[in-house]
Amino acid sequence: MAIDQSSSTSSVDPAPMPAIENEFPAYRAISSMSILSLVLGVGSVFCFASLWFLILVAGSVLVGLLSIRKIRRLPDVLTGAAYARVGIGLGLLFGLSALSHLAAQEVLINIDAGRFARFYLNVIKDEPVSMSLWFQQRPDYRKTKSPDEIADELRKSKNPVTPDPYGEKTLGIQQIKERLKSQGEEIRYVKIESNATDGLTVHANALFELAGPGSQQYPEKQFGLLQMLKGPDGGKDDWIVEEIKFPYTPASAVATVPKKTDDDGHGHGH
Repeated sequence: MAIDQSSSTSSVDPAPMPAIENEFPAYRAISSMSILSLVLGVGSVFCFASLWFLILVAGSVLVGLLSIRKIRRLPDVLTGAAYARVGIGLGLLFGLSALSHLAAQEVLINIDAGRFARFYLNVIKDEPVSMSLWFQQRPDYRKTKSPDEIADELRKSKNPVTPDPYGEKTLGIQQIKERLKSQGEEIRYVKIESNATDGLTVHANALFELAGPGSQQYPEKQFGLLQMLKGPDGGKDDWIVEEIKFPYTPASAVATVPKKTDDDGHGHGH
C-alpha cells in the first residue's frame, strides 16, 4: 500500500510586525517677529544715551506681543515665543531704568541748582556788586582773581562791540539792589524753571521773586531769572551765573545749550 509521505505542513504566517514609531515632531519655524522683538529689546540699552531710543522699547513690546499672539494662533507652524518674551523683558527693563535714571538726575540737578541760586541771591542782596560779578566767572579763573580785580578788568575791557562790559554785566544786579534799598522789599528763590544738559555740562534757569510794598517805580511783585551752568568737575559752589534777566516774565525762557563763542578767559565772548 502506498504510503502518502507528503506531510501537510501548515504554513506558518509570519507574526505581525509592530508598527515602527516614526512620527517625528513636525518642523516649526521660528517666528521672525520674535527675533525682531529680541533685537529691539537688546537695542533698547541705548535709552541711557538718548530717550529717542524709547522707540525701540515700544517696538520690542509691540512686536513681541504680536509675535506671541501669532504663535499661539499657529502653534503647529511657528515657535519662538521665548525670544519674544525676552525681547519684551529687556525693552521694559532698559526703558524703565533709563526713565528712572533721568527722573533721579532731574531731581538732583534741581536740588543742587536751587541751593546755589538761594546762595547767590543772598550775595546780590548783602554783598558788593563785585562779588556777584565774581560768580559770573569760571571757577578756575575765580581762583586767580579777587572780586575787585575782576570788576576792575571789566571796567577797563571796553571794545567797539561792547563799549561798557561792566555796565552790561551788572545791569540786572544794580536794578535788583536798587529795589532792595526800599523798606520792606525782599528777594526770594522760587524754583528751577528749566534745565538742559550738554554732555556733562548742566544749564539751569532759576526763577526768583522780588516782593514788597511797591512804589510808583516798582510793582508789588517782580520776577527775575538766573541763567546758570556747571561743568562736569564743578563743586557745590562752582556754578557760573551766565546772565541775570530782570524783570522777567515767568516761563518765557527755556534752558538751552548756548552756541559756543570765543572767550578771552574770563567770561567775555568776542
